[in-house]
Amino acid sequence: MKAVSIISIVYGTLGIIWSTIILGVIRLEKAIISNIPFPDEAMEIIDIPAMMEVLHGIMSFLIPFVMLIGAVYIVSGILGINGKPQSYMFGMLAAVFNIFWYVAYVVFLQMELAPLFNFSEIFPAKLFNTLFLLGTIVNAIFYCGYPVFLIIFLSQRKQRR
Repeated sequence: MKAVSIISIVYGTLGIIWSTIILGVIRLEKAIISNIPFPDEAMEIIDIPAMMEVLHGIMSFLIPFVMLIGAVYIVSGILGINGKPQSYMFGMLAAVFNIFWYVAYVVFLQMELAPLFNFSEIFPAKLFNTLFLLGTIVNAIFYCGYPVFLIIFLSQRKQRR
């Protein structure tokens, strides 16, 4: 249990660091891109300022939840290292919230960001949707791999008691 607790602390800390960096990068990109004129050809494919505005809105809404989820992972890990029974509840909450966060992230991207792209002249819409789905699956492995493991691990551990 101590190894999983340490992994939870590391995972939560990395989530907080990642989210802080992403917020900074998004704000920096928005500030830089808003001052760059883009050629009309590029604007026909994608409205870059609108894309940055949508991406900034999505991330500004979702990233604070990553910080909160990271904090819950850290609390879960600390409680687990100290052998406290509350570590189960905090671990399950963090893992479930992490998975819900990823689903919300994908839904927001699909509903808000994907419609801004007009790749019909470059490659077919079905190919774009397939690539988006493939990217979503690969990201799910990285974003949801540990939370799924943690849910399974904690559930098995709870059954043994």
